[in-house]
Amino acid sequence: MAQHLTIKQIAELAGVSVGTVDRVLHNRGRVSPAALAAVQGVLDTQSYKYNLHTSAVAFKKTKKYFKIAVSIPSSEKGEYWDLIRCGLDRAFQEYADISIKTKYIFFDQFNSLSCREAFKSIASLDCSAVILGTTFVEETRELCRQLDEKHIPYVFVDGKVSGTSPVASYLADQDTCGRLLAKLMDGLTPEGKELALLLPKRIGTQLSNNSEIRLAAFKDFFKEKKRERTIRESYFSTASAGQRNEEIRSFLKQYPSVGGVAAVISTGYLISDAIAACGGPKRIVGGFDVTDGNVRCVREETMDFLIDQHPGEQGFNAVESLLHYLLYGVPDKNLREYQHIDIIFRENLRGWQD
Repeated sequence: MAQHLTIKQIAELAGVSVGTVDRVLHNRGRVSPAALAAVQGVLDTQSYKYNLHTSAVAFKKTKKYFKIAVSIPSSEKGEYWDLIRCGLDRAFQEYADISIKTKYIFFDQFNSLSCREAFKSIASLDCSAVILGTTFVEETRELCRQLDEKHIPYVFVDGKVSGTSPVASYLADQDTCGRLLAKLMDGLTPEGKELALLLPKRIGTQLSNNSEIRLAAFKDFFKEKKRERTIRESYFSTASAGQRNEEIRSFLKQYPSVGGVAAVISTGYLISDAIAACGGPKRIVGGFDVTDGNVRCVREETMDFLIDQHPGEQGFNAVESLLHYLLYGVPDKNLREYQHIDIIFRENLRGWQD
């Protein structure tokens, strides 16, 4: 592992003054192209740990502040997007010594039209940078095009979108998540039983960015493994519990051989509750993330496992990397894009709630 360098050591290696290195690192003052290239060459091949708190002191002397806009789905307390917001807020508090003004604009994760309106509001703001949830691909791509034109940097949480240029993206590998969901469902569901994929109904589009990737990966797992499993698909209402219960009851009645139900979204507890209300034989249920509703179902044994994507860490890292870019003018190479994934059962649930 490379040793972390000091500013003095970088100056010596680049053959420039300490002051020049300081101006490059803090993106202030004039630096000749040759000196900039020399310092950047050292940074590209060596390890230097930036200190956001130390940089905040110099930044405050300028009497400026960063205006950061955040647009993510709205969420009830303890649900997935609330956990991301908690991570964002934790980072804003951690770096409170940097002058920051934040503005949240929320949208409905089940309504692409709501996202479109929220992103229009973001595009009209005078801001330093933006943090975005990438639930809807085309809406995200259009907003990023406008931000690129204005030279406003942005960071993604919970996804990636091709054709965009974020400073950083934070997410779990969605292809891996889909394959892992399939492997667990296949292993836990008895042979001869069918599997079901239950998806939420959305306005404007049926699948979110991540759901589409997970769904494809789930099916690819069985094709590649040549596993003979019948997979049923259906949609359910997220707005009405009564309608949802009736839809799932009708689905299970139509396909009595379904022995395992996979939720590709973080509100799997809605499916678990509906299945429990139907009664009947035990069915394996798997879903995503250690949310309050999912935890309750795992404890009640109406849900068998969760794949945790650490949404709080995604939010925290998004703020940290964005501040790094705003202060130094370069992406932070020390932060990884993909978050680690954990598999949670009832037996190891304790201690995993954020």
